[in-house]
Amino acid sequence: MQEVYLSAKHMRKYYGKTMALQDASLELRQGEILALLGPNGAGKTTLVKILATVLTKDAGQVDILGYDLDRHVEEIRHLFGYVGQDTERSAYARLTVAENLHFFGALRGMRKQQITQQIEKLAAYFDFHTNLDKQFTQLSGGQKQTVVIMRGLLHNPPLIYLDEPTKGLDPIVAKKIRTFLKQYVQQERKSLLLTSHVLSEVDEMADRVALIHRGKITIASTPDDLKAAVGAAESIEIEKTALPPATQTRIEGLETVQFVQERNGHWIAFGVSDAMLGAESILRVLREDNVHARFRHHTVSLEDAFVYHIGELSEKFDQ
Repeated sequence: MQEVYLSAKHMRKYYGKTMALQDASLELRQGEILALLGPNGAGKTTLVKILATVLTKDAGQVDILGYDLDRHVEEIRHLFGYVGQDTERSAYARLTVAENLHFFGALRGMRKQQITQQIEKLAAYFDFHTNLDKQFTQLSGGQKQTVVIMRGLLHNPPLIYLDEPTKGLDPIVAKKIRTFLKQYVQQERKSLLLTSHVLSEVDEMADRVALIHRGKITIASTPDDLKAAVGAAESIEIEKTALPPATQTRIEGLETVQFVQERNGHWIAFGVSDAMLGAESILRVLREDNVHARFRHHTVSLEDAFVYHIGELSEKFDQ
């Protein structure tokens, strides 16, 4: 059984009369990556900033490695590394990467030898040795983000909070950072809380996923279990405007169809237990009703799981 490093229960946060978090609870265990998955504005950043002591909560209980968030703020600040979304302001532009890391390490009270050893270890994980002597301004966007992540890991914290760590990055660079982070967490036995609205990022990195919507966390489980709960592994989608209601009703009654879901306002998705059998059955109904409509195949995703568990989706995820 993995040790629980962080336990947050019934957290609430208001901005004026607007509730940003309502009854949000989660657990983060040793050696795991837990992803907060939700659309923009769901409350992800607010939750992480509270755990990182940047914001104060209005209600709830948070325990981090035996420390109470309300009573042991200074102790807790030594236990986590936090990487927010403001990359450009997270390092000094005219200093080199190594100079930046030495400076921030010294601010944390680390000895010079400790800092040097950590820089070497992190540079090896992130394949970053050739960039250590470059000024921060000379780096690419992905390289700057890597430096900011290295800064968050410099004091070797057991907990890591990453708020949209690959936002705005080139997909190839983003994948490289995800690969390095996952390797680091696994080999160093760290615990990582990741916020994202990028489905591929969550699916690739997360051991467990907590679904958050309108400030509320409804469920946390593995990506595979969340998708399995939908009840079908595949779906056949038909263009909505070309599908008569009577034909849709016939398709919904097919034995192979497990669920029906409107997608993006333009497609009707029919979840099927078997992609080949489902497609054949649906096409047979379309031919019998003389319906000529575009259709496509779709593998059930985390977005489908989100809609299934939450019941709605008013904003879009990135793929």
